Formats: sequence, structure tokens, C-alpha cells
Amino acid sequence: MPRPRRIEGYAIVSEDGMVANAAGIMPDSLKFEADQRFFERGLDGVDVVVHGRHSYERQPCSYLRRRL
Repeated sequence: MPRPRRIEGYAIVSEDGMVANAAGIMPDSLKFEADQRFFERGLDGVDVVVHGRHSYERQPCSYLRRRL
């Protein structure tokens, strides 16, 4: 029997609702170790990842994930 399908979304945003600065870079002020671990564990358990253009950068296992 096929398992139920599920779509999950993850986002880290600043207080003003932004995910990047004017240069298109996620500032260090939005990066927290616990959030990063939670995010990466979530990605490690999915069948496919749909990411933004630069979202995969600096993630040690990103090359192992199937992407759209």
C-alpha cells in the first residue's frame, strides 16, 4: 500500500518578513545552529527538494538530495 503523500514547507524569515538582504544573501543574523539542524533533518527525510536558486549553499549533504 502506498504511503500517504505529504507536502512540507520550511522558511526562515526575519522580523520584517524577509529571507534575504538587498544583495540576495541570507544574513548571518537569521542563521541559528538549532534551526539549521532542524531544517537539514527535515530535508534529509524527503523524497525530493524544491529550493530557491541559492538555498542549497553550505549544506553538507545537499549533493545527495534529489531536486526540482
